[in-house]
Amino acid sequence: MPTIPIRARAATTAPPAEASAPLDEYFGRMQLSPIGIGNELHLVASRSQNASDARNSLPLLTLIEDSLHDWQHKYPHDDWIPKNLVRLEHDYLLVPTLGGRIHAMHVIEWLRTDYPGTPALDRAQRQAEQAMGIPTPTPEPQASASVVPETEASESPTP
Repeated sequence: MPTIPIRARAATTAPPAEASAPLDEYFGRMQLSPIGIGNELHLVASRSQNASDARNSLPLLTLIEDSLHDWQHKYPHDDWIPKNLVRLEHDYLLVPTLGGRIHAMHVIEWLRTDYPGTPALDRAQRQAEQAMGIPTPTPEPQASASVVPETEASESPTP
């Protein structure tokens, strides 16, 4: 009896780029799952009511950030990432040091670069403005060729 050749299907071991991370996959040096990242961020925020505890949380926050970078590398379109970045930025803002502020601004830049125009970016910028009392810098809009410089526009001929 003749056999009919059947084409083998390609292995589907790699998740599609837009897939969400499985909740039992672990990321970064701390090997945190997406739920573990959220839990750690919640614990840091709850412990940071005391200034010395907040100051001591900076090393842990950088390890959580490492897990978020690894997660994003493997699942760049997972919509839990920007939400967790906002929580990370919030926790960095609780650290009463220049290092905490610098890390918070780096997270805002990360959101601005990889998740522009998202509610997460807006929320992170508002949190930074409230915590630091200053507006966060936004990129300058590109000037078009039809824009008249202010000095020329203000110099109108006198009648």
